[in-house]
Amino acid sequence: MLRVDLRRAREGMALALPVMNPKSPSRVLLKIGFELTAKIIQKLRDLQVRSIWVRYPSLDGIEDYINAEAAEVRTEVVNNIVDGFEELQTKSAARLPYEQYERSINKLIDQLIGNPRTAIFLGDLADTDDTLVRHASSVMYLALLMGLKLEGYIVHERRHVDPARAKEVINLAIGAMLHDIGMTELDDEVRENYEQTLDESDAAYQQHPALGYQMVRGKLEPTAATVVLNHHQRWDGSGFAGGNYPALPGNRCHIFARIAAVADTFDTLRQPPNASKRPTVIALHQILSEPLASKFDPNVLETLVDVVPPYPPGNIVKLSNDQHVVVLDTNRFDPCRPKVQVMADPEELGNPKNQSGEIFQLSDMPKSIYIAETEGIDVTRFNFTRDKLPSANPELTLKI
Repeated sequence: MLRVDLRRAREGMALALPVMNPKSPSRVLLKIGFELTAKIIQKLRDLQVRSIWVRYPSLDGIEDYINAEAAEVRTEVVNNIVDGFEELQTKSAARLPYEQYERSINKLIDQLIGNPRTAIFLGDLADTDDTLVRHASSVMYLALLMGLKLEGYIVHERRHVDPARAKEVINLAIGAMLHDIGMTELDDEVRENYEQTLDESDAAYQQHPALGYQMVRGKLEPTAATVVLNHHQRWDGSGFAGGNYPALPGNRCHIFARIAAVADTFDTLRQPPNASKRPTVIALHQILSEPLASKFDPNVLETLVDVVPPYPPGNIVKLSNDQHVVVLDTNRFDPCRPKVQVMADPEELGNPKNQSGEIFQLSDMPKSIYIAETEGIDVTRFNFTRDKLPSANPELTLKI
């Protein structure tokens, strides 16, 4: 299995995962096993599909990270997001399908716990033109992944609640799914200004958490609703919630909202509404560096690196020695130096004679050999080491 930029797609490649319709993210465009033709590749380009997962026999181990069952569950969650946004925007007295959310997210949780190697972020759940749906689905998934990893910390931060209930992250996921629903209540001019400038100091923009809270209050569980209200709170007290709600520094802000804040900011850095999508390593470098790093709970920020590999398995990258390699596995201790396999010729992926080569752990190589390019972008200066992460309390970042 290999993730291929559509520019490298070739006739005869067989899909390892379905391709969803960017114009309608709940609809399957092409099924698993479909063999690409020149006409279909052009159609995908016209639809602005950016990448696809294809079968690649010598890289079958990557299937441990992503599989068809997981894709089906994630599609169900995306459908819920689409339905929820449409319902809230068109019916002022709409009742959110909370039970439906709970069922689909429980399926997702079961899938992640049953297949722990799939519990990493490999990219958007919904590759769609609808910015709110794409962002909502990604933030939900990121928050859920971090929530599952932070079980011990969540129980500690919710010590007034029975531990069996405290560790449940369904409401975290639902709140993260709907965190930006208040954006639909803003004037078009306010939304467009934010999308062009990313200026969070605009007083009108700062009202969207409170507006969203009013939309979901009484329709969601309180711990889910607090995520909607407080996802722009900051660890250093510099955040906002809109309305007359105060800034909540440190752990005065609910742990679910602190997790959602990291997920929300990271995803905006990764794919800002006013620019092209950036490589994951660049977004990670930005959120882990000042002035942003001190704005977030360090325990949550450290866990972001656990669930979001800078170079995800299945991606083709270029090394400093000009070799092209595919990432095979993550490296928790040195995230930017993962396990890789040499690709003979990345431009001939559809050629059965194009065999993969040597496998090695990049962290075992000299420091002069590093990942220099991904997605056609020079990322040399964005590589980081784990010892540069903000200081967290290791006793509280207990992982499941």
